[in-house]
Amino acid sequence: MKKILLFIGCMFFCSVAFAKVGCGVQGGVKFSPSPDGSTGITIRSEYTPWGISASYNFKEKSADLILDNWWVYKKMNSNINWFALWGMSFGGRIENESYVETGARVGIGINAFCFESCCLEFYTHAVWNPSVGVNYDRDDEKYSFRFVPACFPINAGIRVWL
Repeated sequence: MKKILLFIGCMFFCSVAFAKVGCGVQGGVKFSPSPDGSTGITIRSEYTPWGISASYNFKEKSADLILDNWWVYKKMNSNINWFALWGMSFGGRIENESYVETGARVGIGINAFCFESCCLEFYTHAVWNPSVGVNYDRDDEKYSFRFVPACFPINAGIRVWL
């Protein structure tokens, strides 16, 4: 799994190295059995449909890594676009009640560029993100299966394009 993630990361960063890149911040709410919010960073390139975001949830003290592919990207007008995405999520927490999980993502969103130079982008998207994983309770030294079928993150963010 580490080799696959390293390969995906290398391919993404190689394609980003010679392209116009958008970097920014995002925030969101995850509607699941235990709703919570998160903040994070995001990066996207104009030459690849892949975007990467990393977020942290201060309430749950967990982290997520998201890889999204904007497989449909259509203009609504000169500044506003809509997109459909699919992707993968990886998350976890390291505490007394730790967990590691991975999931698939499918969603839809919109983005808007504010200036003619397209240097500032606002975006939002809603996603269905079911996940599977493993829970570990350090106090009881017990492992258990983790399955979250109903998880719906909604994120909004801003990117500055360089």
